[in-house]
Amino acid sequence: VDRHDMYASFCGKANWAQDQLVSCHSKYYRGQQQQGEDKDRDEENNNAQNQVSYTHCTDTTGTGVGKMTSLQAYVSASTNNEASDDADSLGPPADEYYYPFNQIQGFWQVDATSVQIGIMHASNLLDDNKRSRVNEEMVRMAYKGKFNAISVFALDNVALNGNAMFSVLRNACGQSVIKDDGNDPACGTDLVMPNMQVSHKLPLVWNIVLFVIYGSLVLMVSIMLFQAFKLRNEGPQEHRLICHGHVV
Repeated sequence: VDRHDMYASFCGKANWAQDQLVSCHSKYYRGQQQQGEDKDRDEENNNAQNQVSYTHCTDTTGTGVGKMTSLQAYVSASTNNEASDDADSLGPPADEYYYPFNQIQGFWQVDATSVQIGIMHASNLLDDNKRSRVNEEMVRMAYKGKFNAISVFALDNVALNGNAMFSVLRNACGQSVIKDDGNDPACGTDLVMPNMQVSHKLPLVWNIVLFVIYGSLVLMVSIMLFQAFKLRNEGPQEHRLICHGHVV
C-alpha cells in the first residue's frame, strides 16, 4: 500500500497528529513555579511544588485509565471526525483518490519523551502492549461498532489478540452490498465477541506439574552427585567376587 514514490510513503492517511499523540509514558509537573511576589518564596518549596511525576499506560488501575481514555478518543476521531486531507487533523480523508486508505492507529504512539521514560522504567513496546491490554480494548471497540469505517487498522504485538481482531473485522456488518432477501447471515454484534487472551502465563495445574518434574530431576542429580563424592572420599576400593567360598 505504498505510494511508489522515492520514499515508499503510505498511500493512505496515517492519522499521525503530532500535537495529539497518545504515548504510553509521559510526565507532568505537580505544580508550576509561582510568579510575581511568590518568586520570593523559599526555593525548596518551589522544587517540591514542581516535582516531576510520571503517568504510565501499564498502570491499569491508576494513571493508565486516563491514558486509555485518551487513546480511545484518538482512534475514534481518526474515523468519526469530518473528512479532511490535513495531515495534522484526525479524521478520514476527503480526497479518496489521493488517500484511498484511512489508518486507525490502535497502539501507543512513541515520541522522544516516552522512549526516555520507558528506558528509565525498563519498559519495552511488547511489555507495554501486554500489560496495558490495549489490543483487547481495540477489539472491544471494533466489536461494538465504535468506528464509522475501517480501512487499515494498525496494532502492535498482533500475537496477542490479533486473531480476535481479525475475526471481528472479518465478521463486521455492511461489508457487502449484496442482499439476500432478508436472510442475511449473522454479523457484528449478532455474533459472540471472541475470547481474548490477557496473559501468556500457564495455568496453575501446569505450573505444579512442571515444578514436580523439575524437582524430581534436581533430586535425582543431587543423589547421584552425593554418591559420587562419597565414593571418591572413601578412596579406591578392592572389588572381589566370592564364588563357592573362594575369592576370585
